[in-house]
Amino acid sequence: MTLPVIIIIIISLALIIAGTILRSWSSGNEASLAKKRKRRLNRWRIILKKHENGDGSVPTGILRLLLNPENLAAFADASFESVENLSSAFGILYKNERYICSLFGGASNDLKCFFAYTLSTFQITDKEHNSFYKKTMLSYLSKDSVFLRQNALLAIYSFGTESYVVDAFHIIGQKHLYHNERLISDGLLTFTGDKISLSRSLINVFDTFDKHIQIAIINFLRYTGIHDYDKRFIEIAKDSNADVDIRCASIRLFSKKTGPKTTRNLIYIIEDSYDSDVWEPACVAASAIGNIDDHDENKDAINCLLKSIHSKWWYVRINSAKSLSKLRITKSQIKALELQNDAYAMEELCYALDEVQYALDNV
Repeated sequence: MTLPVIIIIIISLALIIAGTILRSWSSGNEASLAKKRKRRLNRWRIILKKHENGDGSVPTGILRLLLNPENLAAFADASFESVENLSSAFGILYKNERYICSLFGGASNDLKCFFAYTLSTFQITDKEHNSFYKKTMLSYLSKDSVFLRQNALLAIYSFGTESYVVDAFHIIGQKHLYHNERLISDGLLTFTGDKISLSRSLINVFDTFDKHIQIAIINFLRYTGIHDYDKRFIEIAKDSNADVDIRCASIRLFSKKTGPKTTRNLIYIIEDSYDSDVWEPACVAASAIGNIDDHDENKDAINCLLKSIHSKWWYVRINSAKSLSKLRITKSQIKALELQNDAYAMEELCYALDEVQYALDNV
């Protein structure tokens, strides 16, 4: 056996032994961590049980345990194990609201983030017991951490008060902080109060918010199926001077409520912008109109799409083709399109029709 082979065998055996030792250590470490978690959970069970019929007064030393993220998680886990534990936890959170907020004043952003998230799970909707929590969460919105802002917003939504949400959005706007509209709109869906009342409060001051929050509000209305303000957003969608992203969000909102009026508005938008430099509204409208199967209006929609399929913009052409394939375009109309010698338009339509046929064949 040559020396290189012996060296390779020795190295291989060493690696196998090291791996075995590491797995053994990891297994032992996991078991140790599990025991610690169980001890923390049991401690909070005992604390909550002890103060089950009390007024929420507990020694500050117990409250300071919450500064440890593992203890904070154990407190929440123990609280939701039973109605009695949850009642005891609410008593502690209510009675010590001011102290708990001050406790996290000097904490790291990561710990504040976890505190805000944990608070959101309790959904403290009683204004008498969430005023300090509200002020604390609003102050977190000024921090330069998207994770902290998002979890602070989740806590604010959980309080179920419309004015708190409006205040939060104004702070984000005043600080010129970017917060993704998808995060905002998804967060609004978790609002624990009346979503219709929330929509009314947001629309009343809609123009005071920045673009990203406005788009989030429009998306929130679409997700919740609230169409009370469609007239306003139809006008925005048709306004060539309005922000293009807000126009597109408005189209997605009002097009969800199908009918002849919606079809006519979509046709107007497509014809107005399918070949212009601001083509995005036509692209969104061309996609939306294919989902409205209104026999009385299909003819006008098809005629409109037969024009927009010649757009100089690829995305407008492809969406026009897809919608034409859904609206039962006739063979004579396909033949007429073919005679126009627009190879790109014909190719897109044939591809869209093939996709529809494939889907039907595989139902």
